[in-house]
Amino acid sequence: MIVLILLGPPLLLGLVLEYILCRFPKSRLWRYLPPAVAAVITWAVALHRYHGWSTIGEKAPVETLLLVPGVSAAGAFLGFFLGWKLWKWIWGPKVVKDRKREG
Repeated sequence: MIVLILLGPPLLLGLVLEYILCRFPKSRLWRYLPPAVAAVITWAVALHRYHGWSTIGEKAPVETLLLVPGVSAAGAFLGFFLGWKLWKWIWGPKVVKDRKREG
């Protein structure tokens, strides 16, 4: 259940944000902004959790780094991908096959 709580909101936010940034701005540069910002935030949270685990100098266990920034980041990046695919599916060119005429 905790995985769904950590995965769901970033996935939905990523999907909506990527769809909006693919649909409305004219520049393609905006499409790369959400994944770049998410990568920087994930890196910062992981680095903070790794070094801020204990005052004695112990480093954080790998499981804590995989759960909190890892699952949320995976949800966000999956949302970005699904938002892009949704935009491509709705607004991409459609291929229409002509029927062969009999006669």
